[in-house]
Amino acid sequence: MNIYLEYKLKNKRFDVLNYLKGFSIITIVIMHLLPFISGIPSKIITLSAIGGTGVHVFFLCSGIGLYLSYLNTRVNYIEFIKKRWIKIYIPYIIIVFISFLSPWMYSDNDRVAAFLSHIFMYKMFIPKYEESFGVQFWYVSSIIQLYLIFIPMCKIKEKLNNNKIFLIIFLGISVAWWNLCYMLGVSNIRVWSSFCFQYIWEFALGMVIADKLVCGKIYRSNLLKLALIAALGIALQAGLAFFSENLKLFNDIPALFGYSALALLLMNINTIKKICNEISKISYELFLIHIYIFKTLFLLFNSNKFIINCMLGIVAVVISIICAYFYSKFINKYVTLINKGLNIIKQKNI
Repeated sequence: MNIYLEYKLKNKRFDVLNYLKGFSIITIVIMHLLPFISGIPSKIITLSAIGGTGVHVFFLCSGIGLYLSYLNTRVNYIEFIKKRWIKIYIPYIIIVFISFLSPWMYSDNDRVAAFLSHIFMYKMFIPKYEESFGVQFWYVSSIIQLYLIFIPMCKIKEKLNNNKIFLIIFLGISVAWWNLCYMLGVSNIRVWSSFCFQYIWEFALGMVIADKLVCGKIYRSNLLKLALIAALGIALQAGLAFFSENLKLFNDIPALFGYSALALLLMNINTIKKICNEISKISYELFLIHIYIFKTLFLLFNSNKFIINCMLGIVAVVISIICAYFYSKFINKYVTLINKGLNIIKQKNI
């Protein structure tokens, strides 16, 4: 049996991308949930860190989706940043503001300074603030950094007119960054380990895949190959992390391919595929909101009994999904109104 990754140019749908985004956010949510449940063996919690590999898929999917859109619209730099800022920053800062108003989300005395660091995004340079109000918020810094250099990357790609050289250049940038962080001993400091250079090769790979898809390329792989890639990639990822915390920086390549192969294997289970496709519709909102829900519920109802905590965990996930769904509805309506307003202003200026 073969798995086909097909890009439908007519309606800009890339079904496997939706599945991968849904699968990724599910594993990320599970990874973040387990430490809240007292009684979970530490080895299980350590193993669940593999679920965090989903962020690599987010960067890959962003590269694919953004470059497909760029090829269709050829948007300029200002327009691109404006659109991405509305779509990414506004939903994020609303959740940060709610977290700022909730004392249990940040206990230090400098909460105003921490909040301002999110508003003006300089938290991406300050280790203490990078993950304040939510351990997942580092991703927003990283993706915004990549947005800022996306259009220049497109111009470089067009100038080179060679996908292999383009990918080698940005893979080289990432490898150089990994080595720099390792030599400086800052591998475990988030503002270093999540700086855009860490993931730029995945973003560039996504752009190359998008280019191939537009040219009619169809990627195929049988289940045996996927199983081998999944086993080898996850084993290398775990091995590097186990051998040394500082070597975790170097496991991105096996992590991305191993995790993605595992996800595609599980795509053959129809129930998993359907769930992931549905969850993908609210993946960003769920990513933003789930830590707030987890912290709040476990603060209010945490128990010494393992079974009760497990049940509370299930409830927390369900509530997170429901909240993400309604938040998505709110944000989509808000973004539509903002875009209409900007279009009216633009037309008046013409």
